[in-house]
Amino acid sequence: MKTEIPNWLQQKWWKYTALLLLFYVLLGGLIVPLGPGIEAVSPISFKQNTDATIIVHGYNTHFSTAGNTQVILKHAKKYFCVNDLMVKDENNLSFPFKFNPDSSDAGNTFDVIVNNNIDGTIALREAITFVRGEKEDSITATQACEPSVGSNLHTGFSFPYREILYESIRNTFYHVPMWFSMMLVLIISLVYSIKFLRTGNRVFDIVASESVIVALLCGVLGLTTGMIWANYTWGSPWPNDPKLNGAAVGVLIYVAYLILRGAIADGVKRARISAVYNIFAIVIYIMFIFIIPRITDSLHPGNGGNPAFSKYDLDSHLRLFFYPAVIGWVLLFCWMVSLRVRLKIIELKKEENE
Repeated sequence: MKTEIPNWLQQKWWKYTALLLLFYVLLGGLIVPLGPGIEAVSPISFKQNTDATIIVHGYNTHFSTAGNTQVILKHAKKYFCVNDLMVKDENNLSFPFKFNPDSSDAGNTFDVIVNNNIDGTIALREAITFVRGEKEDSITATQACEPSVGSNLHTGFSFPYREILYESIRNTFYHVPMWFSMMLVLIISLVYSIKFLRTGNRVFDIVASESVIVALLCGVLGLTTGMIWANYTWGSPWPNDPKLNGAAVGVLIYVAYLILRGAIADGVKRARISAVYNIFAIVIYIMFIFIIPRITDSLHPGNGGNPAFSKYDLDSHLRLFFYPAVIGWVLLFCWMVSLRVRLKIIELKKEENE
């Protein structure tokens, strides 16, 4: 039996590149701050024609340092300028507000927009609702105005502030690359399963089977980081979501692959049946991971009509760490495959010599 290790599995630079990239991602991912944003507004509702004091709670903002902070509320297609702005500290400000809607005001929510020359323009959509009551024309309400908010940009180097995600957006460097790595390693396994069926070379079967083991490690890590993320953003570690369910089924498909291999004693027969199973397994895996979640309702980004990360959450700063994270994790898991293949071949050579 030929026991030559494929050349690509003998590359020694993988581990050093992977470790260097992941160290860069870990260090930068923890040090770079999250950009400014509006964390909350209170109260979240008020009655029309009554005086209300609105408090804006910022995150990593510079309300007092900037010194020229502007606040504008947007309702329907109208803008309402805020006067008598009181800045409490860097992350908190308040202002009085009174709203007297007319018949043209079809909506019942306000977007809160804050602007200054340090934080740029930040906003919280549908932050406040008003409760309709009897209209009193004699009451003077905050007047609509032309928007004075410019196109200021945040001047610091930071990751994007996104509602719901907040600091957990850093998990993009870990959770997402796990599934990229799993998919790539499974494709490697598929290629070598086909190669084995064509040539009968046992080394190809070893590469295929060891790749599945490493891919399962990726899947378990992907599920674990996903559960932590889901618990933080969706309030439950495992909501009834087709993407999550499909990912779990995909992992179980390849657990069954390992069980199948362990149930067949004859080496050649085991390799052939496993290779055929592997070809069908990846087709089913793709259906559960990519196809079914896209045609059903799903909370997961990029599925069920939700925008994907690349269109909504990633910016130029986040990409400086996200892409190296993907490359680093992929190289690390490929290195693991090479280690397991070399170890398995050493064991086979030892058995042949005996």
